[in-house]
Amino acid sequence: MYSQKRIQKSFEKAYHISMNDHSKIVMMSDCHRGAGTWADSFIHNRPIYTAALKYYYQNGFTYIELGDGDELWENRRFSDIYSTHREIYHLLHQFHRENRLFLLFGNHDRIKENSAYVWKGFSDVIPFYESIILHHGGSLPVYMFHGYQGDFLNDSLWKAARFLVRYLWKPLELRGFKDPTSAAKNYTRIRKIEESFITFSCRNKCVLAAGHTHKPTLTKTGCGMYFNSGSCVHPEAVTAIELEKGRASLIKWSVCARDDMSLYVCRETLKELPV
Repeated sequence: MYSQKRIQKSFEKAYHISMNDHSKIVMMSDCHRGAGTWADSFIHNRPIYTAALKYYYQNGFTYIELGDGDELWENRRFSDIYSTHREIYHLLHQFHRENRLFLLFGNHDRIKENSAYVWKGFSDVIPFYESIILHHGGSLPVYMFHGYQGDFLNDSLWKAARFLVRYLWKPLELRGFKDPTSAAKNYTRIRKIEESFITFSCRNKCVLAAGHTHKPTLTKTGCGMYFNSGSCVHPEAVTAIELEKGRASLIKWSVCARDDMSLYVCRETLKELPV
């Protein structure tokens, strides 16, 4: 019951956007862009993510990031992250200049909930949202948020969880210990979180799109739909969800090899559903 009330509350102040038959939307999440140190789990997939971002920009997509874009639990200063991944932020700024960028905050970058927070290094202020509701004609509305809402440790106790990650689990993870604050590494918690998302989707007759669990999902139940964009820190892969022409596609970006053994970044459709 707590999780349903908390999820419902997060959408009471949602930012509403509309799309038409010509709109192209891509949702990505959990990039966890870091400062380029040994703890930066994003940096190994940076070339893949950069190629995907360029593809979406060149092909007219609107980019929606569903939270945890920047790793601000392990890193205190965004300026360190910005200087490490400057090219990526330049690309995101290009989306923003064309009104094709919408950013949500997650538990690892929840500091962006503060209206005074700004991305230092940008010439203008880019807003961050807790939730977005996407409307498209007679189709089901798409409710988007990060997904920490209702996950008690990462929601109500997020400052305590941040403390543990920053000062305890960050060094211990290098020695093989699992971070207990991470939903992505606890399969029992993932199942419970997914069940609450599906329940909300059924009760509200909507598509619920989230991140947080790092588990890419595109599923339809008898009463609703649940999408999860996965993450940008899978081993050697980045996942995304595309919305175009009334269909949702679960996409995997990775490094592939041609017959001549040259490498390239490839885009693979894992699953499709009508929305």
